[in-house]
Amino acid sequence: MGDFSDYDDLTWFATVVGVHGIKGAVRVKFFTDTPEYYLSVKLFFLESAGQLLPLKVSRITPAKKGWIILFEEIDSRNAAEKIKGCRLLLPDEQLKPLESNEFFVHQLIGCRVEDQNGLFLGEVTDFLETGANNVYEVRNGKNEFLIPDVPHVVLELDLEKQCMVIDPLPGLIENLASEIDAAL
Repeated sequence: MGDFSDYDDLTWFATVVGVHGIKGAVRVKFFTDTPEYYLSVKLFFLESAGQLLPLKVSRITPAKKGWIILFEEIDSRNAAEKIKGCRLLLPDEQLKPLESNEFFVHQLIGCRVEDQNGLFLGEVTDFLETGANNVYEVRNGKNEFLIPDVPHVVLELDLEKQCMVIDPLPGLIENLASEIDAAL
C-alpha cells in the first residue's frame, strides 16, 4: 500500500475496490467522515502504474460501503477492471476544511511517538480502521506495534511538531525494550 502523503498537493482520498455493472462504473471505498460533501466532485486523479491520470466524474452515487462512480474515460466493464485497486486522489484545495479538532490521516504518517516521559517509541507508519476505534501502526526499526486511538492511551497529538504522546498499554514498553535489547 502506498503512503497517504506521496504527493505535495494531492491527497489519497479513495480506492477503487471493484466494478459495478457493464458500463464502466466502479465501486469505491473513500477515506472521509463526510462523504456527502464530496458528491459534487467533478475530477479525481487516478494513480496507475506510478502515473496520475485525470478522470472526469459523470456520476457519483452513494452505496452501502462507499460510492459507485462513473467516469467519462471509463466506458466498459473491462476498462473498469483495469483500474481495480488503484488510488483516487483529490487536490488538497478541494478537501473539506477541517474543524479545529480534526486532521487528515496522512498528516499522522511519520509522526514521532513518545511516552509521557519523552522516551522515543517509534514513528506512525499506518492507520487502521477497526470499527470500534482507529489504530495506529508504529514502527521502531524492526519492531512494530499497534496503538489504539483512545483518550486514555493517546494523551496528546501535536501535528505541527509531528509528535504523539501516549500512555502505553501495560507490557508495551517492556516488550519493546526487550526486543530492542535482543536486537543489539
